[in-house]
Amino acid sequence: MSTNSVSFLIKLDHISDYIPIVSTATNLIDLFQKYRVLPTKQKADSSKKRYYEHLHQKSYSRCIILLIPIVGNIIVGIYDFAIRKYNNRNFMLAAVQQKGWMLQFASAQLKNDREVVLAAVKQYGGALLFASAQLKGDRDFILAVVQQQGWTLQFASEQLKSDRDIVLAAVQQYGWALEYASEELKNDREVVLAAVQQKGRALKDASEKLKNDREVVFAAVQQKGGALKYASEELKNDRGVVLAAVQQDGRALEYASEELKNDRSVVLAAVKQYEGALEYASEELKQELKNRCS
Repeated sequence: MSTNSVSFLIKLDHISDYIPIVSTATNLIDLFQKYRVLPTKQKADSSKKRYYEHLHQKSYSRCIILLIPIVGNIIVGIYDFAIRKYNNRNFMLAAVQQKGWMLQFASAQLKNDREVVLAAVKQYGGALLFASAQLKGDRDFILAVVQQQGWTLQFASEQLKSDRDIVLAAVQQYGWALEYASEELKNDREVVLAAVQQKGRALKDASEKLKNDREVVFAAVQQKGGALKYASEELKNDRGVVLAAVQQDGRALEYASEELKNDRSVVLAAVKQYEGALEYASEELKQELKNRCS
């Protein structure tokens, strides 16, 4: 089958969808081919392969609706008219600049258009979810995106979640992005340190080894005292680390070791920052400090 013949058949099939009665016949044929012929034509020659790809892309629901004369043609015609604008590059570019989530309605071609997707992501980072797999795996593209909105790392390809430069850029912009990094990078000291300096509680997603790294944990609690919750038991008993945590947020005393909850200097520092932290002190110190105040 020649290329011209294939193009003619595809065009004829498109036109037939809008002609009552004719569309019923052609879509009966399409349904038969989709159900019985396509599964056996995986190794068709290049020209026929284009025709079979057309059949594959044509949905069963479209074929079934078009079995109904007139009504089916009207439904498909309205749908095609409505969807056509979403295949228009200028229209879609303007749309995503206003509402990034509109990218989900774009054609596959426009979801792979760097300028269109970048405009959508700039307006709404979550629009990256609707980008093509190719763009989600494009290193330069994803790097540019995470430098502006680190949390979008979650939509990158698995391969890029293991790319040190990309993950580092993401956590420097948004520490919580560490959650989406590969296990290997959750154990990378520089990456985790950058994450906790931006968001202390990102320590939650660090490896167990780095939760026991004094410098990493110290940086985390300096940024957010409550990050002490995710530190190793050993560091929850480190006076310097705990003191830094309660000075940033007195409520972090809740996560200190029992020994340090009975340390007068630590408890006083916590209470100074937040009076309610007294409830986390040892019963002995709690009673003593209450008696002193009364």
